[in-house]
Amino acid sequence: MLYIVGVGRSGSTLLERMLGAVPGSVNAGELNAIFSRVATQDQRCGCGEPFSVCPFWTEVGEHAFGGWSAVTERMAHLQPRVVRQRHVPRMLTGSGAAYQRELAEYLDVHERLYRSVSAVSGAEVVVDASKSTAQLFALRRIEGLDLRVINLVRDSRGVASSWSKTGIRKPQSTDGAMMGTYSPHRIAVLWTALQLESSLLGAASPYATRVRYEDLVSAPRRTLEQALRDVGMPPGEGALDHVGERSVTLGPSHGVAGSRTRFTAGRVDLAVDDAWRSSLPTGARRVVTAVTLPQLLRYGYVRPGSRTAPTRTA
Repeated sequence: MLYIVGVGRSGSTLLERMLGAVPGSVNAGELNAIFSRVATQDQRCGCGEPFSVCPFWTEVGEHAFGGWSAVTERMAHLQPRVVRQRHVPRMLTGSGAAYQRELAEYLDVHERLYRSVSAVSGAEVVVDASKSTAQLFALRRIEGLDLRVINLVRDSRGVASSWSKTGIRKPQSTDGAMMGTYSPHRIAVLWTALQLESSLLGAASPYATRVRYEDLVSAPRRTLEQALRDVGMPPGEGALDHVGERSVTLGPSHGVAGSRTRFTAGRVDLAVDDAWRSSLPTGARRVVTAVTLPQLLRYGYVRPGSRTAPTRTA
């Protein structure tokens, strides 16, 4: 399994779909949302159909559980109890017998889910864009799960600007629900914490790498090829034929949750979204830059001696 970890609004749906188009792979979307939101709210699959009538997910549910109704309510109840950030120390130490039993139940269901997605799709590699570090901490406990990790990172100021936007409807919603928002200072703290956790997880894994969103859209083929090599999955000849120098061609898929890119098909021209330079208020930009500065420097977004000028990518 190839797991994308990072902060929302960083281009994870695009990366997931690009990876899922590699022969032998399938992009499944954000699988940590499948019980809590996708199934319970009957959100639309990437194919356009509501989850409950999508042929692919119906077959996956039957293969894994004998039908989604057998597990959805229980998993929606368990998820906030076992895979929240505050429970990560328990995952690492193994403390709390009751907690460990619930976690084992949760992981058993997810292992069956991943194996069924693979079986139904015929793909060896399942690409999961859940992004959650808590979910990734949990999945590492599944014995026999071949887990590869890509930490997707985007300039924190771009992320803060995106999360500040209001009035955006969830593209997968069937009831007109709106995308959530966060204040820039809250996103700055969250971005910093999640990047620290992602770094720890990457250091503990023999197959992990980091991809910058800005590099992915500026040099997609080169960036994707290097990322796959880094996680021990070098692409074969022709495996990246869908990726151009500044574009990608995407076919229909059955990924769930994520951004509006979920429903895009055909040729997609790629360009860095740096609207934050003009849309993010000066005060908010200064706060986000100050809070996230160590990592902005580390990832090459800010040059030493400068707090504002991001490094341009080719």
